[in-house]
Amino acid sequence: MKKVLVIGSARQSAGGVSSAIKLMEKMPVWKEYSCYWLGTQIQRSYLWKFFYALRSWLVALIIVWRYDIVHFHTVPDRICLIIQMPIFLLALVGRKRIIMHIHMGNQLRNHTNNKLFLWHLKKVDLVTLLAKKWERLFKEEYSCIKTRTTVLYNACEEVSPVYPAEKEKLIIMAAYFTDNKAPELLLQAWHKLKDKYPDWKVRMLGNGEVERYKQMTEDMSLSSAVKFMGYITGKAKEDYFRKASIYCMCSYEEGFPMVVLESWAYGICVVTTPVGGLPDVIEEGSNCLTFPFGDSDALAEKLELLIENENLRNDMMKNAREFVLKTFSTDKINRDICGIYEQLQS
Repeated sequence: MKKVLVIGSARQSAGGVSSAIKLMEKMPVWKEYSCYWLGTQIQRSYLWKFFYALRSWLVALIIVWRYDIVHFHTVPDRICLIIQMPIFLLALVGRKRIIMHIHMGNQLRNHTNNKLFLWHLKKVDLVTLLAKKWERLFKEEYSCIKTRTTVLYNACEEVSPVYPAEKEKLIIMAAYFTDNKAPELLLQAWHKLKDKYPDWKVRMLGNGEVERYKQMTEDMSLSSAVKFMGYITGKAKEDYFRKASIYCMCSYEEGFPMVVLESWAYGICVVTTPVGGLPDVIEEGSNCLTFPFGDSDALAEKLELLIENENLRNDMMKNAREFVLKTFSTDKINRDICGIYEQLQS
């Protein structure tokens, strides 16, 4: 059986790359292919980042020769590519089969002239995208690249069932708050609804430009209903996801947002823009409600529809949970990863 070296972010880093690797470690494929994870990037000071990358290069120099496949989880950002470059070159020298697993979506359009990225794409054996939508985009925008592509959805870990009776009148958003995440749209939408639904609460989970959005909240007189809870993990995060009735995502750009899968697994009704790879799997009115990018009025309408219609909320909770367990279960994604590794052995 072939052995696989997995390259990506540190376990404590935020975001989809580290989450995908941590979940992969729990799947049967990890033992079946004797996988080993080697982190190259960490969210610390610049000095820490340098020593962490240097450590990964030294470890790779010793161990890369033991592995048959090197599976890079990456983004086409130049800094990320440069940090992973020494290990990439070792894999080429060792004639390893190389997978480039790209954790990015419509941002791919911004890298068509990135010569370093194009060079990597031409050297690998397989390019893996997060959704069929991004595979189509890749083939259109990178027609010069003849490397084989495939789609691998993110997996979602199963959680214990959450029943409607456990749900509270609670709307949550979890993100690193920036212009791209557009939390102001939820604030604007709730400004329209707050007087009509005073018993509903909004909780913002995450860090980023928090002070900026807190000021917006105060300016809109929303402080009694909207609270910023900071970056939370573990049981604290789980408690919010178990209690929430609605999850809101306002993003303009995503790859394939893990937080939507997590929300579905917890039986939360999702209201989102048609962002990233979600159009691959959205079933409007069944597992999701969508609104146009940047349209806070439409968001307010979707939120009100769910708030007013308890039967719709309950149906969406049930449908979403069943859908995510069928489409993104660790069993299914494990089989998909094994299939990819088996193809590379031939």
